[in-house]
Amino acid sequence: MKQYAAVVALLAACTIMGRLILPWLSITDVAMLYLVAAGLAAARVGRGPSVFAAFLAIALFDFFFVPPHFTFAVEDLHYVLTFAVMLGSALAISSVAHRLRGFADAALERERRTAALYAMSRELDPTMGLEGLIGVITRHVRDAFSAQVQVLVRGPAGVTPIPAGVAPTYSMDEKELAVARWTFEHWRAAGIGTEHFPEAKALYVPLVGSARRVGVLGVRPDSPDKLGTPTVRQVLETFAGQAAQALEHAQTAATERTAPSGR
Repeated sequence: MKQYAAVVALLAACTIMGRLILPWLSITDVAMLYLVAAGLAAARVGRGPSVFAAFLAIALFDFFFVPPHFTFAVEDLHYVLTFAVMLGSALAISSVAHRLRGFADAALERERRTAALYAMSRELDPTMGLEGLIGVITRHVRDAFSAQVQVLVRGPAGVTPIPAGVAPTYSMDEKELAVARWTFEHWRAAGIGTEHFPEAKALYVPLVGSARRVGVLGVRPDSPDKLGTPTVRQVLETFAGQAAQALEHAQTAATERTAPSGR
Protein backbone atom coordinates (compact mmCIF):
# COMPACT_ATOMS: atom_id res chain seq x y z
CA MET A 1 0.00 0.00 0.00
CA LYS A 2 2.90 2.38 0.66
CA GLN A 3 4.01 2.12 -2.95
CA TYR A 4 0.50 2.90 -4.23
CA ALA A 5 0.30 5.88 -1.86
CA ALA A 6 3.66 7.11 -3.13
CA VAL A 7 2.40 6.85 -6.73
CA VAL A 8 -0.70 8.89 -5.87
CA ALA A 9 1.41 11.54 -4.13
CA LEU A 10 3.83 11.77 -7.08
CA LEU A 11 1.08 12.15 -9.68
CA ALA A 12 -0.80 14.62 -7.48
CA ALA A 13 2.35 16.76 -7.33
CA CYS A 14 2.69 16.38 -11.11
CA THR A 15 -0.91 17.58 -11.56
CA ILE A 16 -0.38 20.64 -9.36
CA MET A 17 2.82 21.50 -11.21
CA GLY A 18 1.08 21.06 -14.55
CA ARG A 19 -1.75 23.40 -13.57
CA LEU A 20 0.74 26.03 -12.42
CA ILE A 21 2.88 25.99 -15.56
CA LEU A 22 0.08 25.37 -18.07
CA PRO A 23 -0.07 29.06 -19.17
CA TRP A 24 3.51 28.75 -20.45
CA LEU A 25 3.30 25.20 -21.87
CA SER A 26 1.21 23.31 -24.35
CA ILE A 27 -1.01 20.40 -23.35
CA THR A 28 1.47 18.09 -25.07
CA ASP A 29 4.20 19.29 -22.71
CA VAL A 30 1.95 18.42 -19.77
CA ALA A 31 1.45 14.92 -21.21
CA MET A 32 5.25 14.54 -21.33
CA LEU A 33 5.38 15.63 -17.69
CA TYR A 34 3.05 12.78 -16.77
CA LEU A 35 5.17 10.33 -18.74
CA VAL A 36 8.25 11.42 -16.82
CA ALA A 37 6.37 10.92 -13.55
CA ALA A 38 5.20 7.47 -14.66
CA GLY A 39 8.81 6.60 -15.56
CA LEU A 40 10.06 7.72 -12.16
CA ALA A 41 7.38 5.60 -10.50
CA ALA A 42 8.32 2.57 -12.59
CA ALA A 43 11.96 2.94 -11.54
CA ARG A 44 11.10 2.98 -7.84
CA VAL A 45 8.10 0.71 -7.27
CA GLY A 46 6.93 -2.76 -8.28
CA ARG A 47 5.10 -3.83 -11.41
CA GLY A 48 1.60 -3.45 -9.92
CA PRO A 49 2.06 0.12 -8.65
CA SER A 50 3.84 1.16 -11.86
CA VAL A 51 0.93 -0.09 -14.00
CA PHE A 52 -1.43 1.72 -11.65
CA ALA A 53 0.66 4.88 -12.17
CA ALA A 54 0.25 4.58 -15.95
CA PHE A 55 -3.55 4.43 -15.78
CA LEU A 56 -3.78 7.10 -13.08
CA ALA A 57 -1.63 9.47 -15.16
CA ILE A 58 -4.04 9.10 -18.09
CA ALA A 59 -7.05 9.71 -15.84
CA LEU A 60 -5.56 12.84 -14.24
CA PHE A 61 -4.40 14.21 -17.58
CA ASP A 62 -7.88 13.72 -19.03
CA PHE A 63 -9.69 15.16 -16.01
CA PHE A 64 -7.58 18.27 -15.41
CA PHE A 65 -6.11 19.20 -18.79
CA VAL A 66 -8.21 17.85 -21.67
CA PRO A 67 -11.20 20.01 -22.62
CA PRO A 68 -13.81 20.04 -21.20
CA HIS A 69 -11.94 20.32 -17.91
CA PHE A 70 -12.92 18.50 -14.71
CA THR A 71 -14.78 15.77 -16.54
CA PHE A 72 -13.74 12.54 -18.23
CA ALA A 73 -15.66 13.44 -21.37
CA VAL A 74 -13.53 14.07 -24.47
CA GLU A 75 -14.67 16.55 -27.13
CA ASP A 76 -11.78 16.02 -29.55
CA LEU A 77 -11.36 12.35 -30.47
CA HIS A 78 -7.73 13.04 -31.37
CA TYR A 79 -7.03 12.96 -27.65
CA VAL A 80 -8.04 9.29 -27.60
CA LEU A 81 -4.94 8.58 -29.69
CA THR A 82 -2.92 10.71 -27.27
CA PHE A 83 -4.23 8.63 -24.37
CA ALA A 84 -3.31 5.41 -26.19
CA VAL A 85 0.23 6.63 -26.91
CA MET A 86 0.67 7.82 -23.32
CA LEU A 87 -0.59 4.54 -21.92
CA GLY A 88 1.53 2.42 -24.25
CA SER A 89 4.64 4.47 -23.51
CA ALA A 90 4.06 4.36 -19.75
CA LEU A 91 3.50 0.59 -19.78
CA ALA A 92 6.59 0.06 -21.93
CA ILE A 93 8.68 2.17 -19.56
CA SER A 94 7.25 0.18 -16.64
CA SER A 95 8.11 -3.13 -18.27
CA VAL A 96 11.67 -2.10 -19.12
CA ALA A 97 12.25 -0.66 -15.64
CA HIS A 98 10.93 -3.84 -14.04
CA ARG A 99 13.28 -6.02 -16.13
CA LEU A 100 16.27 -3.80 -15.42
CA ARG A 101 15.50 -3.86 -11.71
CA GLY A 102 15.23 -7.63 -11.89
CA PHE A 103 18.64 -7.86 -13.60
CA ALA A 104 20.16 -5.57 -10.96
CA ASP A 105 18.65 -7.57 -8.11
CA ALA A 106 19.86 -10.84 -9.65
CA ALA A 107 23.37 -9.42 -10.03
CA LEU A 108 23.40 -8.36 -6.39
CA GLU A 109 22.18 -11.81 -5.33
CA ARG A 110 24.92 -13.49 -7.37
CA GLU A 111 27.53 -11.20 -5.85
CA ARG A 112 26.25 -11.89 -2.33
CA ARG A 113 26.24 -15.66 -2.87
CA THR A 114 29.68 -15.63 -4.45
CA ALA A 115 31.00 -13.74 -1.43
CA ALA A 116 29.30 -16.23 0.90
CA LEU A 117 30.78 -19.16 -1.03
CA TYR A 118 34.25 -17.66 -0.81
CA ALA A 119 33.83 -16.98 2.92
CA MET A 120 32.63 -20.53 3.52
CA SER A 121 35.53 -22.07 1.58
CA ARG A 122 38.01 -20.05 3.66
CA GLU A 123 36.36 -21.00 6.94
CA LEU A 124 36.01 -24.72 6.25
CA ASP A 125 38.79 -26.58 8.01
CA PRO A 126 38.62 -30.40 8.26
CA THR A 127 40.52 -30.25 11.54
CA MET A 128 37.60 -28.57 13.29
CA GLY A 129 35.65 -31.84 13.26
CA LEU A 130 32.38 -32.94 11.72
CA GLU A 131 30.07 -30.92 13.95
CA GLY A 132 32.10 -27.75 13.50
CA LEU A 133 32.05 -28.13 9.73
CA ILE A 134 28.31 -28.71 9.70
CA GLY A 135 27.80 -25.53 11.72
CA VAL A 136 29.87 -23.51 9.23
CA ILE A 137 28.10 -25.02 6.21
CA THR A 138 24.65 -24.45 7.68
CA ARG A 139 25.36 -20.84 8.58
CA HIS A 140 26.76 -19.83 5.21
CA VAL A 141 24.14 -21.63 3.11
CA ARG A 142 21.39 -20.19 5.29
CA ASP A 143 22.70 -16.65 4.86
CA ALA A 144 23.34 -17.01 1.12
CA PHE A 145 19.89 -18.39 0.25
CA SER A 146 17.79 -16.89 3.08
CA ALA A 147 16.58 -20.37 3.92
CA GLN A 148 16.57 -22.97 6.65
CA VAL A 149 19.21 -25.63 6.19
CA GLN A 150 19.60 -29.26 7.14
CA VAL A 151 22.78 -31.30 6.69
CA LEU A 152 22.50 -35.07 6.72
CA VAL A 153 25.65 -37.15 7.00
CA ARG A 154 26.45 -40.69 5.99
CA GLY A 155 26.11 -43.33 8.67
CA PRO A 156 25.77 -47.09 8.98
CA ALA A 157 22.10 -46.92 8.00
CA GLY A 158 22.42 -44.35 5.21
CA VAL A 159 22.05 -40.65 5.93
CA THR A 160 20.74 -39.13 9.13
CA PRO A 161 20.21 -35.52 10.23
CA ILE A 162 22.89 -33.85 12.31
CA PRO A 163 22.43 -33.94 16.09
CA ALA A 164 19.99 -31.34 17.43
CA GLY A 165 21.64 -28.16 18.65
CA VAL A 166 24.68 -28.30 16.38
CA ALA A 167 23.27 -25.65 14.00
CA PRO A 168 19.95 -23.95 13.18
CA THR A 169 17.92 -26.39 11.11
CA TYR A 170 14.34 -27.29 10.23
CA SER A 171 12.53 -30.35 11.47
CA MET A 172 12.19 -33.31 9.10
CA ASP A 173 9.30 -35.73 9.07
CA GLU A 174 9.39 -39.18 7.50
CA LYS A 175 8.40 -37.85 4.07
CA GLU A 176 11.26 -35.36 4.01
CA LEU A 177 13.68 -37.99 5.26
CA ALA A 178 12.54 -40.31 2.48
CA VAL A 179 13.31 -37.64 -0.14
CA ALA A 180 16.73 -36.99 1.39
CA ARG A 181 17.55 -40.70 1.41
CA TRP A 182 16.42 -41.02 -2.22
CA THR A 183 18.78 -38.17 -3.09
CA PHE A 184 21.63 -39.93 -1.32
CA GLU A 185 20.96 -43.29 -2.95
CA HIS A 186 20.50 -41.95 -6.49
CA TRP A 187 23.12 -39.15 -6.45
CA ARG A 188 20.53 -36.72 -7.84
CA ALA A 189 18.85 -33.57 -6.53
CA ALA A 190 15.21 -33.93 -5.47
CA GLY A 191 12.48 -31.81 -3.97
CA ILE A 192 11.49 -28.23 -4.76
CA GLY A 193 12.08 -27.25 -8.39
CA THR A 194 13.01 -30.75 -9.57
CA GLU A 195 11.13 -33.55 -11.31
CA HIS A 196 11.66 -35.85 -8.36
CA PHE A 197 9.35 -35.27 -5.37
CA PRO A 198 8.54 -31.62 -6.25
CA GLU A 199 5.93 -31.61 -3.47
CA ALA A 200 8.67 -31.77 -0.83
CA LYS A 201 9.18 -28.77 1.44
CA ALA A 202 12.90 -28.45 0.67
CA LEU A 203 15.45 -29.00 -2.08
CA TYR A 204 17.89 -31.83 -1.41
CA VAL A 205 21.30 -31.92 -3.07
CA PRO A 206 23.73 -34.85 -2.74
CA LEU A 207 27.05 -34.16 -1.06
CA VAL A 208 29.55 -36.03 -3.22
CA GLY A 209 33.24 -35.94 -2.39
CA SER A 210 36.15 -36.96 -4.56
CA ALA A 211 35.73 -40.66 -3.81
CA ARG A 212 32.31 -41.24 -2.26
CA ARG A 213 29.00 -39.79 -1.13
CA VAL A 214 29.20 -38.16 2.28
CA GLY A 215 25.67 -36.90 2.85
CA VAL A 216 22.85 -34.65 1.69
CA LEU A 217 22.28 -30.89 1.89
CA GLY A 218 18.67 -29.82 2.43
CA VAL A 219 17.57 -26.21 1.85
CA ARG A 220 14.08 -25.05 2.79
CA PRO A 221 13.35 -21.49 1.52
CA ASP A 222 10.60 -19.18 2.71
CA SER A 223 9.18 -19.27 -0.82
CA PRO A 224 9.63 -22.16 -3.30
CA ASP A 225 10.29 -19.60 -6.07
CA LYS A 226 13.64 -18.72 -4.49
CA LEU A 227 15.07 -22.06 -5.61
CA GLY A 228 13.07 -22.39 -8.80
CA THR A 229 15.70 -21.31 -11.33
CA PRO A 230 18.50 -23.49 -12.72
CA THR A 231 21.04 -20.73 -11.98
CA VAL A 232 20.23 -20.71 -8.27
CA ARG A 233 20.41 -24.51 -8.13
CA GLN A 234 23.81 -24.44 -9.86
CA VAL A 235 25.11 -22.04 -7.21
CA LEU A 236 23.68 -24.28 -4.49
CA GLU A 237 25.41 -27.28 -6.04
CA THR A 238 28.69 -25.34 -5.90
CA PHE A 239 28.13 -24.81 -2.17
CA ALA A 240 27.37 -28.51 -1.87
CA GLY A 241 30.61 -29.43 -3.68
CA GLN A 242 32.70 -27.32 -1.30
CA ALA A 243 30.88 -28.75 1.71
CA ALA A 244 31.26 -32.32 0.50
CA GLN A 245 35.03 -32.01 0.11
CA ALA A 246 35.46 -30.69 3.66
CA LEU A 247 33.13 -33.31 5.17
CA GLU A 248 34.88 -36.11 3.28
CA HIS A 249 38.27 -35.04 4.60
CA ALA A 250 36.89 -34.81 8.15
CA GLN A 251 35.27 -38.25 7.92
CA THR A 252 38.45 -39.77 6.49
CA ALA A 253 40.52 -38.24 9.27
CA ALA A 254 38.10 -39.53 11.92
CA THR A 255 38.26 -43.04 10.42
CA GLU A 256 42.04 -43.00 10.43
CA ARG A 257 42.15 -41.91 14.05
CA THR A 258 39.84 -44.69 15.21
CA ALA A 259 41.39 -47.44 13.04
CA PRO A 260 43.74 -49.81 14.92
CA SER A 261 47.37 -49.18 14.11
CA GLY A 262 49.30 -52.04 12.56
CA ARG A 263 52.82 -53.08 13.44
